[in-house]
Amino acid sequence: MDFYKKLKKELKNRLKIRELKPATILIFIMGCFFYLQLGLLTPAPLKAESFSYSDQELQKKISENIDFKSRDDFALQKKVREEVLAPEIIVKNNLEEEIKSITKNHPIEEMAPFIAEYDKKIAALIVGIAKKESNWGIHSPSKNGQTCYNYWGYKGAGSRGTALGYGCFSTPEEAVAIIGKRIDDLAQKRIDTPQKMVVWKCGSSCAGHDPAGVSKWISDVSIYYNKINNISS
Repeated sequence: MDFYKKLKKELKNRLKIRELKPATILIFIMGCFFYLQLGLLTPAPLKAESFSYSDQELQKKISENIDFKSRDDFALQKKVREEVLAPEIIVKNNLEEEIKSITKNHPIEEMAPFIAEYDKKIAALIVGIAKKESNWGIHSPSKNGQTCYNYWGYKGAGSRGTALGYGCFSTPEEAVAIIGKRIDDLAQKRIDTPQKMVVWKCGSSCAGHDPAGVSKWISDVSIYYNKINNISS
């Protein structure tokens, strides 16, 4: 977040109206005319107040191909791509490849690109719970002879309703989106470790469950939770 704030400040500074000497003004006007002829700038004047993005809006602009309205500041745009976009892409690709490697030859492997879209901690819980609940899709419900892509024992309905009391999804992407959102919602409430995420198995209380089974659930989920979390960024 510090980088975004610095970037936002730098952009605002670049767009402030400065006192310019006559010769500098002339050079600036000639430069603008040159870029206009090349079609790189639009005739509309660029005002300082036109840049007023919040941090959230700035991150959105970054994800939308860096349209800052600073139409001639190519060097700054290049810097943002190198310092913001490239590292994020590298981290995502590393996570996706590691998930594929860990889950190789299991049905969940095809979900790796979708799982890697999440924060590493959330992705780790998605992978860890799926391992415990279905052995990454080896044991999972189906409907009309087709898999439901439910590898987490999730009981909420999917787009194909339910099967054997469990949610039935249409695609791997839908499955990860619904499971990921559910886990992310719990994480927002600080239920973000295997020990706390045992609510996935027990519900609001584990009082009526076999203590050994509860401990085993936590232990098994932790194996791949820790493995994913230890992947270097």
